[in-house]
Amino acid sequence: MNKVIFLFSLVWTLDLYGQGLHSNQLNHSLESKIDSIVHLGIKQKAFPGAQVLIFKRDSIRINKSYGFHTYDSIIRVKNHHLYDLASVTKILASTLAFMKLYEIFNINLDRKVADFIPLIKNTNKKKSTFREVLSHQAGWLPYIEHHNTIRKKNGKLKPRTLSKSKNKYYPRQLNDSLFIHRKYHRKIMRRIKRTPLKNIGKYQYSGLLFFLLPDMVKKMSGQEFDEFLDNHFYNPMGIERLTFNPSFDYSKKEIVPTEMDSFFRKTLVHGWVHDEAAGFMGGISGNAGLFANASSIAKLLEMLLDGGQFQGKQYLKSETIEIFTSQTFPKTDNRRGLGFDKPSLDSIPSERYPSEKCTSESYGHSGFTGNLVWVDPVHQFFMIFLSNRVYPTREQKNLYSLNIRGNILDVAIEEN
Repeated sequence: MNKVIFLFSLVWTLDLYGQGLHSNQLNHSLESKIDSIVHLGIKQKAFPGAQVLIFKRDSIRINKSYGFHTYDSIIRVKNHHLYDLASVTKILASTLAFMKLYEIFNINLDRKVADFIPLIKNTNKKKSTFREVLSHQAGWLPYIEHHNTIRKKNGKLKPRTLSKSKNKYYPRQLNDSLFIHRKYHRKIMRRIKRTPLKNIGKYQYSGLLFFLLPDMVKKMSGQEFDEFLDNHFYNPMGIERLTFNPSFDYSKKEIVPTEMDSFFRKTLVHGWVHDEAAGFMGGISGNAGLFANASSIAKLLEMLLDGGQFQGKQYLKSETIEIFTSQTFPKTDNRRGLGFDKPSLDSIPSERYPSEKCTSESYGHSGFTGNLVWVDPVHQFFMIFLSNRVYPTREQKNLYSLNIRGNILDVAIEEN
């Protein structure tokens, strides 16, 4: 593994980002501390491998890969390999897309979501506003486990759900051997439409709006969700290794697997989205579905950190970023921004999420598969941590008990 770290200037080149090169000026102390934290995580089976990227004051301090794809130690993690971002998709895809629509169409955040998404117009969600739903206090349920509805009692697949062969009725791929019925998308939408509301006005994390946002993007822009993101952000920023459905473009050796699924897919989830509901959406969803390496994510985070500008081009207004990344309802128990997560500034420093050292202005998001991206404008800093902590199963929770991500944040922010 190349341990030489090259410090970048503020002007990033596509080659430098794509290859994850480092600087000759070694920050031995920071690298040594992060190495120790990550190696402990691997030793304690919190994850078999990881990528860590630390950006501070206009330069990358560390961009490094650790360990292997799996515990069999066959494929070593490299900087260009792709991880399943899980819910980090919510900020790097759906929230970014909504922020752009917010600017283009001058959307009032206190407008009702139903004014833009007709599906919920005559439902119990008809009064929910964007401000409420994006900050997770509209009373929407957290999630729907669609995968629990597809099999009969004898274990066979129900009709019009999944098929083991591709044809005109089952055109979209869920993994290497399963295909989705062409109308299953409608079932997902109907289930979201019928869900009850609970505890309106109280914080309750929900991913349901993020399943609806891609259709809203298409309706308002005339472009498919992934096409809109490519046109407005990913392509002009030169981001090459951030994508939905990576199996269409990359070899399995470049994609880190997630979980050995013993119930739903009956195989190792590899090259296809881990999130079951996003899988039923054909892998392209606002809730989950993005795959990336740390170097590609870094471009988006630098853009956010630099007030919406990247390499001389303005992608979002600085005031838009300020609105979405600030706490939406200050002086309440809801720490969230609009789409973005915010720190919990607990009175006991050791219990603060995600880190003792993060400021109240910081923001980011975590992902179920074992990821965290976090930006702190006060420290002019961001961290990207990618892992597959769900390998071989989601019961692997040492990532949390060892506080791997929080410890990395602490030492990286503290180090000069």
